[in-house]
Amino acid sequence: HYLEEVIVSLRPTLKHSAISVDIVSAEKIEMDSYPGAISQILTNFVTNALMHAFDPGQEGKIAIIASRNADLVRLVVHDNGRGIAPENLARIFDPFFTTQRSKGGSGLGLHIVYNLVSQTLGGTIRVESTPSEGTSFIMNIPCIAPEASAPAESV
Repeated sequence: HYLEEVIVSLRPTLKHSAISVDIVSAEKIEMDSYPGAISQILTNFVTNALMHAFDPGQEGKIAIIASRNADLVRLVVHDNGRGIAPENLARIFDPFFTTQRSKGGSGLGLHIVYNLVSQTLGGTIRVESTPSEGTSFIMNIPCIAPEASAPAESV
């Protein structure tokens, strides 16, 4: 249900495009995690796909696929857009790396996503992409997020 709420919050952004977003889950998945981080991750993926994967007015699809395996939730965000050039794949999570600086891209979105998945949620993320066929971001996130570390006290 939460994933659907996040996508509903993106409707103002999506209504100016021909991109549809589908959520696929065979089961109800419960987590003890950080919903704000998950929302920010999905928002970054959708806005990145709108900016990078599709040309303005181009029809396309984004699928968010959720499944559970033991103590992990697997989230896959797949688009059927233009894909990522092979020479850029190794750099997409690097801070300030963007191919769209002229269109306002900061190069921070996927870096933030990487940190949220790996640090805040305690999970892993990887990307698979084929030019002209699309891109998939595959995340494995613990059902129970790690405890947030308390800020260090200054002396």
